[in-house]
Amino acid sequence: MRKFLVLIMLVSIATASNYIVNGDFEQDINVGWTQIMAGGGTTINRGTTYHPDSDYEVYVYKATGTTGYAQLWQIAEIPTCNIDLSFSAKLYAWDNYNGAWAGAAVRIEYLDDANISLGETRVCRWSYDCPWTNAADCHIIQVGDSSWHDYEFNLLDELNNVPAVDPNEVAKIKITLNAQVVHC
Repeated sequence: MRKFLVLIMLVSIATASNYIVNGDFEQDINVGWTQIMAGGGTTINRGTTYHPDSDYEVYVYKATGTTGYAQLWQIAEIPTCNIDLSFSAKLYAWDNYNGAWAGAAVRIEYLDDANISLGETRVCRWSYDCPWTNAADCHIIQVGDSSWHDYEFNLLDELNNVPAVDPNEVAKIKITLNAQVVHC
């Protein structure tokens, strides 16, 4: 039996809120966000009951059974990397099936003018055998438990953890809420 669950809430995107559309999910999910689901057993919902507060959150889920993913994403043009990003997330990933893994992440990709990914930061939680690791173009921030946590960082400062990315080449960021299951 395999199970994968990810529950994500993007509360606010501090200074970047001028660039992220519907970052608080107070409007319908289709406002500003693109949904992609593959592999069956996927759900993306918006509601007010996922977190103890009364605001809206979004739930991104990929269930057992097949390789696939559920993603909710948005690309935003930014004038500089010297902006603050903040969000709250509750991430859960679990899989007890040999030869499979699950991962849940809030991904911040750094894009150039042509939307080519230069690198990324991942706030994530994963099951055994997940291949996600730190690299010159990827900074992994591993979540230690499945409780709600608040995250806040300056993108320019964060890029010190992603040395392959030249801040002067970053023209956009792509925020992705990602739930993924892979059968090897």
